[in-house]
Amino acid sequence: MDENTACLIVMPPNNKLWRFFLILTNNSNYYNHNNSILLVDDEKDILNLFCDCLQKFGYETIPFNNPVDALNYINTSNISNCSLIITDYKMPQMSGFEFIKKIREKDTTFKFKILLISAFIKSDIMYMRNDISDSLRIDKIIEKPIHLENLIEEVQKLIRGMDYIS
Repeated sequence: MDENTACLIVMPPNNKLWRFFLILTNNSNYYNHNNSILLVDDEKDILNLFCDCLQKFGYETIPFNNPVDALNYINTSNISNCSLIITDYKMPQMSGFEFIKKIREKDTTFKFKILLISAFIKSDIMYMRNDISDSLRIDKIIEKPIHLENLIEEVQKLIRGMDYIS
């Protein structure tokens, strides 16, 4: 094996995970998209991991480690090619809800989808899930930790236009 070869051994074999890593390590240009994904997470390691994974699948990523900088970018840039915003829920400067609300208040014509990710779904979000999804138009809420293959799967569903909250 040379230095660019990756190997994953799963015991017992997990076909879904194996296929995911084969695609991820063998051909980073397998998927080609003209879609940008804006990501906001205050945990830099998670932000970098999500960006690396999405880039391997051909997505352009626009990362921010705080929602204030992301809002400034949205307010001053043309984000018409942005298909999806992925944001954490709990962040120091403002919550993911506040971030989404500010985006929606600014311009209701944005066509992007919103994916909210949080480790606090059960305690903070579940009891008001329907109100949140209706008022903020959140397309999907998922709980951390998330497996990378599940992240890619959810991103692909949202970008293909499969709207749902589950």
